[in-house]
Amino acid sequence: MLLVAVLVVSMNLRGAITAVGPVLPEISADLGLSGTSAGLLTALPVLCFALLAPASGWFGKRVGVDRAILLSCLVIGAGTALRVFDGAPLLFAATFFIGAAMTVGNVLIPVVVKRDFAHRAGSVTGMYTAALIVGAASAAGLTAPISAATSWRFGLAIWAVLAFAAAIVWYSATRRHGTSTARLEDEPPDLRAVRRAVWRSPVAWSVALVLGAQAAAYYAVTAWLPTLLVDEVDASLQTAGFGMSIFQFVGLVGTFAVASLATVRDQQVWLGIIVAGLWLIMLGGLLAAPQWWLVWSVAGGLGQGMGITLALTLVALRSRDADIAHDMSAMAQLVGYTAAAVAPFVVGALYDATGAWQTPLVILTVITGSIAIFGTIAGRNTTVGVSAPDYQGLGRSS
Repeated sequence: MLLVAVLVVSMNLRGAITAVGPVLPEISADLGLSGTSAGLLTALPVLCFALLAPASGWFGKRVGVDRAILLSCLVIGAGTALRVFDGAPLLFAATFFIGAAMTVGNVLIPVVVKRDFAHRAGSVTGMYTAALIVGAASAAGLTAPISAATSWRFGLAIWAVLAFAAAIVWYSATRRHGTSTARLEDEPPDLRAVRRAVWRSPVAWSVALVLGAQAAAYYAVTAWLPTLLVDEVDASLQTAGFGMSIFQFVGLVGTFAVASLATVRDQQVWLGIIVAGLWLIMLGGLLAAPQWWLVWSVAGGLGQGMGITLALTLVALRSRDADIAHDMSAMAQLVGYTAAAVAPFVVGALYDATGAWQTPLVILTVITGSIAIFGTIAGRNTTVGVSAPDYQGLGRSS
């Protein structure tokens, strides 16, 4: 029951963001948003992922991991329903709260995986990442046709139903399971030193940068691929939404491929190189031959599915225990999503400045190429930190 709850919650951790891309031209026209403002709309939740990751970890410790995730589902639902009822100020404000609530789930779901499914962390990570992609792809693929039949406001608001359903499932599962009540003041000072040492680990930094490069490309493409297809190949909004849906859904294949290989010794090194190569195929293809967008969407979908699963699995594999996983998850998301938050905004600003997609695509190509470098370092078979009872060698990889 808890595994089902994890999967249902995960379906809500991206959908409210990916739903915006297919109807972004309509939103911009209706509310008078510039390209830069539209980019900020999709960048804002990702900025929350970065800046609020430490606070989300603290919140989970204070109120309990399970209660914190329940509250996050309720806030996602409320924000998704309310953000369409007024103009741009409410849209941006509600998007901020949606991003903050998603951040809680981003940080704490890996902790639940390490806490309750440590013996099969790789497979469970693959499953919850697949659920995350299903939620993102469903929102990306269905929002445009729903909006065409109704309005963009209804097309966005309808996804609140899934968030409230997740809250019900999570509450039912965790009421049987029991809630986590760990608090900061209950932690021995030496354990806090262990956690601070995560920030001094090259392996932990490499995991964070893999996540950052992957997330920067993913959110930039999620925000702007439909607009790019409309501009470059004169696609309709429905066709552009289909391209986005393919990009999202093909990620499922990459997710399961990584889930089966990522726990095998030394496979993570090669997976990072493969992820970088797939991203380069998509971005280079859109740059050179955008009319073949379907092929490039498939390659990029495989890359993004493999990339996010690899990054999240590395958080669990490189952590000695659930305590270290908690801090590495917060650190990786702070560092990684800071880079990711900048990407859609920069892409929008460059598009405004140049009126073309060449420069943004070149920059994203360079960023995704770095996954091969950082993935090689993060892929080495080692763990970060020490268990709570053993305080010798703080901060060393072992």
